[in-house]
Amino acid sequence: MRPGPRLLSLALLLIASLYALPARAQTLDWNRLDDPMYEAIGLNLGLSSGVGLAYKFPLRWWLYAQASGGVWNNQNDKRHNLGLELQYILRQSGRDKLYCGLGAAHFYHQESGRTRDHINVGFGVGMERLFGERTAVQAEATFIDRGNKDTLMLFPQVGVYYYF
Repeated sequence: MRPGPRLLSLALLLIASLYALPARAQTLDWNRLDDPMYEAIGLNLGLSSGVGLAYKFPLRWWLYAQASGGVWNNQNDKRHNLGLELQYILRQSGRDKLYCGLGAAHFYHQESGRTRDHINVGFGVGMERLFGERTAVQAEATFIDRGNKDTLMLFPQVGVYYYF
């Protein structure tokens, strides 16, 4: 069996996919006038923004609010949290958004004979990037005050969102 036809078909497939990339890259943009993609739903994981389902919505074109939280209950283990974060957009171009975030989250955990109830407050810098036409991934480095010590600790926060 000769490798020539396989190599040729692989090369043609690679060239065809490279020609398709510029057309696709034009649709991956936060600044589209025909579809500005304001609101989003998704999953969030953060100590100062909440853990669980999330909803993002604009307060102004340069300021977003993100609410997230979740409930986990078993027989002897009850947990819930709720977080709110404000995101001030520093730069929005193409597929990337750079923002400053300020958030607070309430965490409650009750298990047999023990209850933990605390509020985390944090601020940091994050980036959100479009992967696909409406799917975005955000990552944030946040300084968090966990309320029990006079120290700020750096924690990551991540999220996956679908804009509609």
